[in-house]
Amino acid sequence: MNIAVYPCLESKEDWLIFFRREHPYCLIDTPSTLVDFQSTFLQLTCFKPNEEDAARYTLGSRSSLEPAWQLIKGCGWSLRSVIEGLESLNFNTNVRDNSAFKIPSELSVRKSFAKEPRLCRFIKPTVSKTLSAEQLAQYLYAEQYDQLEMLSKSFTPSLHSMILSLSTEPLKWQVTEENSYLIAIFNSQAVCQLRLKATPAKRHLLSDKIPF
Repeated sequence: MNIAVYPCLESKEDWLIFFRREHPYCLIDTPSTLVDFQSTFLQLTCFKPNEEDAARYTLGSRSSLEPAWQLIKGCGWSLRSVIEGLESLNFNTNVRDNSAFKIPSELSVRKSFAKEPRLCRFIKPTVSKTLSAEQLAQYLYAEQYDQLEMLSKSFTPSLHSMILSLSTEPLKWQVTEENSYLIAIFNSQAVCQLRLKATPAKRHLLSDKIPF
């Protein structure tokens, strides 16, 4: 099933449009949340950067969806305020006794953790190919990098041999980016990580092949 993405749920009109959908189930961009009305229950799955397990809040009543609507209305029709209130609760005790966040008496509130592989981009940053092996070889040759760190104990090539391998056997290499670092991977083994610089290193004399 295709999942609709809405920018926000911060007004009464936003909620009414959402609820009138054939399937009241969608992703909200800000805050990153999967919102799902299941009969008389409202389920909110909240994604946080760098957290693999998303917090899932299930709110509702067995007989009516009115208590969930009361909570949303009481929070000024703001999904952000609903989530902030839920995050303030201590679920190790009676949630009605430990917070200024007012929960309708008929409303049950449960917290769990859920993995959503289909929505992994909301849970953690993606790792994507950014450069070809040949391009990385050019950056290394020009000394246009810093914070170089070798990651493998079993395979620690010299810089010269790594440039040569990147240039002559690029199909054995993969270049990915994670947390602003480039990671060079040879035959599925991470070899090193580094950051690129905006300008190459200064040199006094260059030949066609070897910097002097």
